Amino acid sequence: MSSASATLATLDPAAPSGAAGSASAPGEAGTPPRSARRRLPWGTATIWVVLGLLIIAPVGSFLLLATSPRLFQQGSQYFTLHYVAQALSGSTGRGLLNSLWVSGLVALLSTSLATLVAWLVQRTNVYGRRVWGLLMWVLLLVPTWMMTLGWGDLLQPYGAATIAGVTTQWLYGEFFGPLGIVVVLTTAALPFAYFIVSAGLHGLGSEFEDAARIHGATRWRTLRTVLPIIAPALWSAIAIGFAETMSDFGVAFTLGYHAHFPMATYTLFAAISNFPANFSVAAVIAVILIVSTIPPIVIQARATRRRSYAVLSGRTRTPRRREFRPVARIAVTLGLAGLFVLALGAPIIGALGGSFVRNLGIYAVGGVHLTTAAYGAILHPTIADKSIGAPLLLSNQLGVVVATATGVLAYVLGRRLAVARGGWSQRITDVFLLGTVAIPGVVLGVGYIFFYNMGFVTSHFLNLYQTLPLLMLAQTANALPGQTRFVAGPLGQVQPSLSEAARVHGAGRWRTWRSAQLPLVARVLVWGWLLTFTKTIAELAIAQVLYPPSQEPVSVTIQAYLGNYQLSTGTAMTVLTLVEMLGVIGLVLGLFRLLTPRGWRRIGWSGVRS
Repeated sequence: MSSASATLATLDPAAPSGAAGSASAPGEAGTPPRSARRRLPWGTATIWVVLGLLIIAPVGSFLLLATSPRLFQQGSQYFTLHYVAQALSGSTGRGLLNSLWVSGLVALLSTSLATLVAWLVQRTNVYGRRVWGLLMWVLLLVPTWMMTLGWGDLLQPYGAATIAGVTTQWLYGEFFGPLGIVVVLTTAALPFAYFIVSAGLHGLGSEFEDAARIHGATRWRTLRTVLPIIAPALWSAIAIGFAETMSDFGVAFTLGYHAHFPMATYTLFAAISNFPANFSVAAVIAVILIVSTIPPIVIQARATRRRSYAVLSGRTRTPRRREFRPVARIAVTLGLAGLFVLALGAPIIGALGGSFVRNLGIYAVGGVHLTTAAYGAILHPTIADKSIGAPLLLSNQLGVVVATATGVLAYVLGRRLAVARGGWSQRITDVFLLGTVAIPGVVLGVGYIFFYNMGFVTSHFLNLYQTLPLLMLAQTANALPGQTRFVAGPLGQVQPSLSEAARVHGAGRWRTWRSAQLPLVARVLVWGWLLTFTKTIAELAIAQVLYPPSQEPVSVTIQAYLGNYQLSTGTAMTVLTLVEMLGVIGLVLGLFRLLTPRGWRRIGWSGVRS
């Protein structure tokens, strides 16, 4: 019998106490109560029904086209492997190989950089710790298509760099190739890895490092001793970086296309957008993208099998910071500044500068001219142009609904993934959620069209086609896998003994969660909500496919300007959208600081301090 069960038996005289060798009574260790045995299958079934409606059924409908196009009137065969061979040959096959090696390299680079930055920010006296954490969030908010546009606006002839008299034609040619693709994708994956590793480091008390140093370990030996303790966070960062890179479309569509460097997501988009559309080849590519994420999670499972990494408890002490000497402190700070100038400063400078350049990228006899006409066109549009007000308001409404729904579902799924010794359902859920991270948004959007426009669904269930609720469901499905893995690490660090102690002292389920768990994970839940909110506003692929007529989100409106070669106006609208998202982040964090107890901010996750 466990210690908690023994305590309950002592406090309750009516508790059954069988003799040695007798069958365990309901409620004792090893035999769950009868009510719990009834609830478990229902809970598992409910979760899989929700996942089925959000992800499995829509995506499965699309993936069936890979071998059975006749089911959806896209061909004459009920079963064929012709499209599999077609997808693995030519430029499509090269795109898959390019995506695989680029994703693997980006995952390793982003995790290594993220671990270094997280350690410097949380465990040293480097200058501007709060600033670096905030810049990581800004980097996370900027979509990859905005990054590539910013780099293009900065480096192209007659662009933003020309304002300062800098000639960048040589760098412009080098950047539009594999080098630029790896750089942009690494900076895009860096914040994901940083927040995951930061959560693991924050739960790791300084007593482990102190023990290693006391026994004579050098700094390098201490690092090798401590890092395996946060192995789940490191492997999660590698897995999420690989999956996010495999599913990215913005870089593949811009840098990859112009550099004649095909990547899987662009070849998938080309198969759908060409006339006639080849949905079956696109479905084969989608299957390969999803299957390619299985090896990272298998490696993670083998590396962490039969081990417990729960280190966060009520006795966890605040880690002690390592003190750099003044010269080393300045050098490290300058190194961090250089990293963020490359990752964030260059594309933002390009976007800001480009929004003020008249006829961006077009040769003018008198040189480059600056103007605020682009912002005037946004705030005071003509009859032919569109204002930013209504699209931005709609995107904020979508963001609030999607972030709240995703937060609730991600917490439930994260708790299941955080169980130290889960069953087959947990393992399948883990692999499934990681695999769905690699699903491109365009695949999810097309899958929702195929499934929710079926006559059987519209006649017997719900007719959601061309409505905002369908767009909300698709965006929730798109955000759920990533946010679940985002919160699963911190949830896994909360020791079960905290909840057991609360239940022993008579607390109910709600009070146990509110008093023993919520203070430890409140901060990561707030940041998870903000992550989904901002990503929903910037999301383009699903919004482009599923937005209802005359109800365009702001990302679709921006793309309409860019598609009509109104580059300065589209860039200015992007800048205003980013400023608005930063304002929402500041407001939410301010309310969190004012309305929550101080202990929550000290104990809770603090990858970024407010």
